[in-house]
Amino acid sequence: MKFRIPRYYHSILNLIITRVKLLPLFYLRICDRKQKQKSMSDAQRQERPVESKNSPPSPAMGVTNDDFGSIALLLLLYVLQGVPMGISASVSFILQEKGATLSEQGIFSLASWPFSFKVLWAPLVDTYYVRSMGQRRSWILPLQVTVGLTLLFTARNLDWLIYHREADIRALSAIFFLIYFLLASQDIAVDGWALSMLSRKNVGMASTCNAVGQTAGFFISFTGYLVLNSFFEVQLGSFISFWGGIFLFSAACVLQKSETTRESSIPRSVKDAYRQARAIIRLPSVIKLSVVLMTRAIAFSATETLTQLKLLECGVPKQHMATISACISPINILLPLFLTKWTAGERPLECVLTTWMLRAVVASGASLIVMIAPTDLYLTDRIPWGFYISVILWMSSYTALSTVHFVSFMAFYSRISDIEMGGTYMTLLNAISNFGHKWAETATLFIVGRLARFKYCAGPGEATEGSRKCSASVRSSTWLDRFDEDGPFHFAVLMSPMIAFVWLRLARRHVNSLQDGGSSKWKVE
Repeated sequence: MKFRIPRYYHSILNLIITRVKLLPLFYLRICDRKQKQKSMSDAQRQERPVESKNSPPSPAMGVTNDDFGSIALLLLLYVLQGVPMGISASVSFILQEKGATLSEQGIFSLASWPFSFKVLWAPLVDTYYVRSMGQRRSWILPLQVTVGLTLLFTARNLDWLIYHREADIRALSAIFFLIYFLLASQDIAVDGWALSMLSRKNVGMASTCNAVGQTAGFFISFTGYLVLNSFFEVQLGSFISFWGGIFLFSAACVLQKSETTRESSIPRSVKDAYRQARAIIRLPSVIKLSVVLMTRAIAFSATETLTQLKLLECGVPKQHMATISACISPINILLPLFLTKWTAGERPLECVLTTWMLRAVVASGASLIVMIAPTDLYLTDRIPWGFYISVILWMSSYTALSTVHFVSFMAFYSRISDIEMGGTYMTLLNAISNFGHKWAETATLFIVGRLARFKYCAGPGEATEGSRKCSASVRSSTWLDRFDEDGPFHFAVLMSPMIAFVWLRLARRHVNSLQDGGSSKWKVE
């Protein structure tokens, strides 16, 4: 039976696409110029011999009819993976409203760590399966159902988890840890399925599906909830229940997609699977790449982790945060589609090296954004349009650059991963990359939380039991005084260009060497 995506998913994606007016693609001109200097000409590409099945994927030449249904299914699965991530971000906002400290936010951030360690059980997902269902569907189907049931359970118990006096941070973290564990397991199966589901010339589209799908899911759930809650008073419990039902329904969509299991990609035993993973980790090229991935997020962790919390502290209402998020999220969703041309070549990381310092400089702009935030936002309903336009322009620029780097790395993973390793190879690289972000994020929350005390300022009509109203003394009127009050935040953010410069000087030679040479250095004998 031909696989079909439910109509309402097309409606949601079309609505997002039609709202986009302008994309900051001027960054890509720089990347394009650099890429053209180091890539082959079109005539040379035509003269190249036909690649073997283990050679790096060639640039996508268009989606065939056979691949269209596969790409649609991958988009659906990745969108659903992003939904609980957006819900957890909404929960973080609610905890901030209730007066949670940065240390408590750090505890809750540990819930997302399963994505960093999924390689530990990836061989199990590659090895065990029900033959009649297929290697990947054997895992995706029960995981979809379990996530749906867990979301329904969470929705029914939100009163004692969040809203009953003080939020139960540890219980809440444990539940979302379980959800992230299930999603990480599903991601293993989906990544492995993508390598065998798509044709060789379009296997690079897997990274695009991952980037677009997870970002769209995060946008729909995070921004969607903030909008529905602020303007239509939709409660979080009802919102989570809805998505729990969608997860259960999506299992039927997976059933409609047939799967052809490649026996050559399945380890003979669990022992062989773990031996396979160990062999991958011990490759000199993988070790060098791991060092790059573990350190690349240090320069940007403060900006990405603390800026939105600081804006909430300044008294920016939730509905305004939702509007800002709605303005910039389409960049994350649509930009990867335009990046395929630049990341499908032999050197997808060239864009990263070219725009690295630009991203660091833009990241340091978070300090200025916080300093120019009006001091009376929590006292008035007046909308400071100049401030919000500045926030949107800054966040759009940073989001575009961050997306360029994310898609470039994902395209590089797809190019070097050995299809004979099933999902283990891609899972390993994604896990290392995710851990590089997570340890920097959690460390930033704990360190800055020790040095500074964040206070949430409830805006007009937002005060609830447990939330804190700002007094006039909380936010000073002069920039110098406010800079002194938020010293740890500003110091961490303004260090971004310096840290990024040091990283680039040390890592550039290694990144170039990783892109040079053939695919043999990524193969396990």
